[in-house]
Amino acid sequence: MKQPLNAVGGRAVEVALELGLFQVLGEGPADPEALSRRIGASERGLRPLLYLLTSLGLLDQDGEDFSQSAESVRFLAEQWPAQQERLPRSADWEDLDRAVRTGRCVRPPIEGAADGGQFFSGVVTTLFQLHWPMARHLGAKLPQTVARVLDLGAGSAVWSLGLVTQRPEVRAVALDHDRVLNEVTTRFITDRGVADRYELRAGSYHEQPLEAEAYDVVYLGHVIHSEGAPASRRLLQRARGALAPGGLLVIAEVLGSEPRGQDYHANLFDLNMLMFTENGQVFTAGELGEMARAADFGAPQWVRGPGQYPVMLASRDPA
Repeated sequence: MKQPLNAVGGRAVEVALELGLFQVLGEGPADPEALSRRIGASERGLRPLLYLLTSLGLLDQDGEDFSQSAESVRFLAEQWPAQQERLPRSADWEDLDRAVRTGRCVRPPIEGAADGGQFFSGVVTTLFQLHWPMARHLGAKLPQTVARVLDLGAGSAVWSLGLVTQRPEVRAVALDHDRVLNEVTTRFITDRGVADRYELRAGSYHEQPLEAEAYDVVYLGHVIHSEGAPASRRLLQRARGALAPGGLLVIAEVLGSEPRGQDYHANLFDLNMLMFTENGQVFTAGELGEMARAADFGAPQWVRGPGQYPVMLASRDPA
């Protein structure tokens, strides 16, 4: 095993066994589309399960095809029965089988309009501390001409704060649910002494009117993963319309590896998106770049720094 099994990994193995996934793949490689037909599960539900099992070492991946690994055969025969008895259980994950079969979350979603920011408000401090070093690093690299920025789905406003706290001339608009703005955003921008340089707007980043060509930078900081591909494409188009000529789109995200089976933590997060959001998923850097180009942004650039994943910059104006 490449990773020790926890409650989620153990439940993933159980669900794979319940679906007959290992048995089918033991007969030969198959891609997610073919597997979904053979075992009666949704492709959206199967993909994050396949990725996680691959990052555990229980499946092999070759392009789009997955197969049972030699390690998996040994593990299931020799170690799994004893490990299953000792695994901790998590009530939140007992319905993973239903989520994989249907491709839909089986409880109220924890992100998006239905949640209204309730879940995020409870974990924001930890997330701010995680992203703050990279936000500061990115802020120092943005052009000196930046004067006005838009933080969509701002949350703690960590990504725009990384710039605003270093540039006294920059003004920011933070857009999020009313609860998040009142309980989260206000606290963080006040603690850092820049509340007077923020305008707070309550509403949905899909629906709230945005001024045309009004911003030098638009931030999408850990927003895309909760949206799914179609909504994310529309959101990128909205962001481009709000950018002034020469403006920059910033996307910070958990990024899936290429091939997808290499990053256990990204794949675990992807499975969380299946379980707890309506349409969320983890994208690779290549997939995000393709979405940006499809929305008429320039070729993406990636900023690396003190964070687990690089941050994408894309110019409003194609080269």
